Amino acid sequence: MNLSQLYYFSKLSELEHFSKAAKELYITQPSLSHAIKSLETELGVQLFEREGRRMRLTPFGKEFAIYVLSLIHISEP
Repeated sequence: MNLSQLYYFSKLSELEHFSKAAKELYITQPSLSHAIKSLETELGVQLFEREGRRMRLTPFGKEFAIYVLSLIHISEP
C-alpha cells in the first residue's frame, strides 16, 4: 500500500466514477483500476461495488475511507 493508492481511493470514493476520478488525478482509467484492485488484494476485501463505471463503497470501504481521509488530511502541508 502506498500513498498514491490512498489518494486514488479517496478521489474514487468521492466521485464514484472511474473516468472522472482518473481525469482529476491526471492518470489513465486502467492505471486507476489497477491501483484499486491492487489495494483491494492487499487488504483482502472489496472496497467498492462496481456498477459499470459507477462505484459504491462497500461497508468496509466506508470504514476504510474514514481512516484514509484522516491520514491524507494529516499528510497535507
